[in-house]
Amino acid sequence: MYFVSFPKGFQVNLEDEEGKYYIYEDIRDHKPLTYAFFDEIRDSIKKMTKLLRFSAYDADAMKEQKPSVRISHDAMHDLSQSWIISKYGLVIHGK
Repeated sequence: MYFVSFPKGFQVNLEDEEGKYYIYEDIRDHKPLTYAFFDEIRDSIKKMTKLLRFSAYDADAMKEQKPSVRISHDAMHDLSQSWIISKYGLVIHGK
């Protein structure tokens, strides 16, 4: 399994009279070309895949889970036919 991710923040180390600390600044300000490349790859992946969404019964109510995983249409079909979906009563939402 492969993951494509890129941090949204860039750690900036600072120091003042109270000591050392760090803050996060927008990554686009520090690595604009790298972020543009990541953005292009991410958009291409979004065109070929679907966001995995499923429903699972909760003790309190029916809740839709939205993990941040994108899978292909074929993978979604295969997953919808798998044993784990039927065993736990999960429902995959897709178009």
